[in-house]
Amino acid sequence: MLLKRRTLAAFAAPCLPLTGVGLPLVVYLPPYYAGTLGLDLAMTGILFSAVRWIDLPLDVAFGHWIDRTDTKWGRFRPWMAISSLFLVLGLAMVFFAEPGLTPLRAFLGLFLLYGGFSAAQVAHTSWGQALTTDYNERSRIFGWWQGFNMLALISLLAVPPLANALGPRFGFEASAGLGVHAMGWVLILLVPPTFLAILAAVPDRASVHASPHGWADIKAALKRPLLQRLLFIDLFASLPPGFGGALLIFFFEAARGFSVSEARLLLLFYFAAGLIGAPLWGWVARRTSKHMAVAMAIGSYAVLHAMLVMMPPGSFWVAAMGMLLAGLPAVAPPFLVRAMLADVTDAETLATGRSNAGLYYAVLVGVQKLGYAIPVGLAYIVLDAIGFDAKLGSANSQSAIDGLVLLFLVPPIVAALIAAWLAKGWTIDRTAQQRIIAELEGKNAA
Repeated sequence: MLLKRRTLAAFAAPCLPLTGVGLPLVVYLPPYYAGTLGLDLAMTGILFSAVRWIDLPLDVAFGHWIDRTDTKWGRFRPWMAISSLFLVLGLAMVFFAEPGLTPLRAFLGLFLLYGGFSAAQVAHTSWGQALTTDYNERSRIFGWWQGFNMLALISLLAVPPLANALGPRFGFEASAGLGVHAMGWVLILLVPPTFLAILAAVPDRASVHASPHGWADIKAALKRPLLQRLLFIDLFASLPPGFGGALLIFFFEAARGFSVSEARLLLLFYFAAGLIGAPLWGWVARRTSKHMAVAMAIGSYAVLHAMLVMMPPGSFWVAAMGMLLAGLPAVAPPFLVRAMLADVTDAETLATGRSNAGLYYAVLVGVQKLGYAIPVGLAYIVLDAIGFDAKLGSANSQSAIDGLVLLFLVPPIVAALIAAWLAKGWTIDRTAQQRIIAELEGKNAA
């Protein structure tokens, strides 16, 4: 059964603020903390990476508790409501940090923000899995999810330049801090209406296979080959945009001669392509299969990312076209992998007799965090080791800039090719999923 568009829109609405805890946080906040706020470059990388590593057990715990939740308000609604409160507080602490903040203060803000984000993201994506058992409808649900992510990214990345353009008219000095503060206000104001939309308009059905499980069951679930393979697909598919996002402003400023504002503007072309890419790759998935669409998308991303490094310095529109092309395939893995995980959940429910959807999506959220935590931590530490200075831009030494270019080029391409190879060997296609659902329905009837 096809879900109504207003239901899909209400389901996808929380993506608007939640997206602000994803790639924009990686692209904007580390350079801002290392530059304007004065944190050491290596310390910035360690903090933004460490908080996600430490947050990983929380993801699993949230998934475990969501699977055990059974209230008169539903299974997912209570978690979305509670997480929104922590999310607002974390956004306030992270986006409105003052110059001279200590590493401990930075860590506490990030930890609170990611804690609220984790609970919301696990509940949100698990809820999407529970809305249907149809193979293609799951791609449609998470296609809307990804479409709202792209809309949020484009809108959010337009906030800093707009704030700096309009700020002086209202007595605010244009600065990096003004742009970051404006992003913070937008995200905080988006949380209440978008979370109320999903709470009020999306059905929250309990799973007939949901049952309490202990930590031993969690360990057993994580050893299942299907889940492990999908987690590796998601990890290696997340690493390329993770490295790209962490290094993009440095790359375009220091290695290609653009200003910081021009580098940030180029991101709009990258994410604007996602609005076209999401329905395009959804169509490819319906014509072939979800896993083949992922393999084709991430494989083509490797080629297009390499082309970014080969473009001539200083040519903005050439760079904009390169970012537009690279953004087309980058949008596919996030939503198609989540749709694939819904199929995995059905297969494991058939095998075990219980639904661990919350746990599985929790682990996937954790893996996605690693996909962004590893690049920020590793890249910033390496940049510091080779003498790259975030404040110097193109005035850095040639050896430091060459090292930056290699970091921007090699790890994303290698990771993308590994992800494509893993996705190509996936085993649950449309026919296999329909057989699994038929057997589950037979068990339910019995």
